[in-house]
Amino acid sequence: MTSKPSDRMREMRERAAALKKRPPAHSPSEAAPAPSSAVADSSPADLLLESHFGIAALDAVAVGRGVQRIPIGHLAPETRPGLRQPRLLPRPEDLLVDGQPAPLYADIVAALLDLGRSLQRRQIQPVVAYPGVSDAYPAARYLILVGHRRWTAAQLVGVGELDTIVIDPPSPADRVLLQYAENEDRADFTDMERAWALDQMKRALDDAPWEAVEERFQMSRTRRQELLRLLAFSDEQQTYVARLRLRETQVRPLHQALRDAALPAAQVDAILARMAALASPMAPDAGPSPQSAVDGPTIARLVAKAKREHALGAAPETAQWAQSLLDQFGRMRRSLKSARRRFPLASGAEAAQLRSAIHELSLLLDEVQGDLGED
Repeated sequence: MTSKPSDRMREMRERAAALKKRPPAHSPSEAAPAPSSAVADSSPADLLLESHFGIAALDAVAVGRGVQRIPIGHLAPETRPGLRQPRLLPRPEDLLVDGQPAPLYADIVAALLDLGRSLQRRQIQPVVAYPGVSDAYPAARYLILVGHRRWTAAQLVGVGELDTIVIDPPSPADRVLLQYAENEDRADFTDMERAWALDQMKRALDDAPWEAVEERFQMSRTRRQELLRLLAFSDEQQTYVARLRLRETQVRPLHQALRDAALPAAQVDAILARMAALASPMAPDAGPSPQSAVDGPTIARLVAKAKREHALGAAPETAQWAQSLLDQFGRMRRSLKSARRRFPLASGAEAAQLRSAIHELSLLLDEVQGDLGED
């Protein structure tokens, strides 16, 4: 019989407690701890929020609300597909395997354990939640808007209650915007997670034009387009990119090769695995941070090598003139895809010119196709 979530949580906390003790460290999201009596002697249910989050959108919904002590079992993150917070933060029960951090999330678990120890001493900022239910956590009465990391860290170390501000349920678009505003304030918020947030906002706005999404996030069109290119990766590949905290500019050669079909998905997987190995603390050439050994030039070299190997293994070397034409076709294909969104804005004369040019090109391509013959 499948174990209850509460049983899994208890077992998972016991495993976390058995991990090797680490020296206390303050999480970036928590200030230095104050004496525990500062919290123990207060009555949180009667407190009003006095300190600000420092984020205008969050301050606006939280200011003046009562701070309550809510059992951790009554809180849960939104886990439904398309609604979960756009951050790489797995469920607590997925972070440990046989009592040890899952290899893919070892650095995340270490940071969360540090945060959990900080929460045991003092919680600086409250969680923000709203009334709701969760299929994944049936005991929950509130869904977390802000504070997913604090809740996960509390689960790992066994904190029983969290200071919480309960607000009215936000609209889907407001929920995405508030979570984005809180995450954007963090140094470790990645471009991959920003791309997830963009995708969520578009769906929250009922598939509104991208201009509406850009306005919500105060983001330029160019920046939005750059980030969305990361969605060319598969779900598993996106997890790798987020975990390695790679910027879009660093990983551009890789997603470009994937979008141009210059590399098959299997080779992209292999490159990402190699990048993860370079970033591992156990790698001899790894630096002090998870992504320090994986920079833009390194990724470009890995991609170039994989493309050469793929070309040699897939087909005989292509003649220079033919490769030049193929490159031009690739650039034209990308240009046409980019320009299509502007077609509705074309005047009558412009549309007529474009149709004429496309017709002439189509005739020429038909002739060229005939010259090449059948397969």
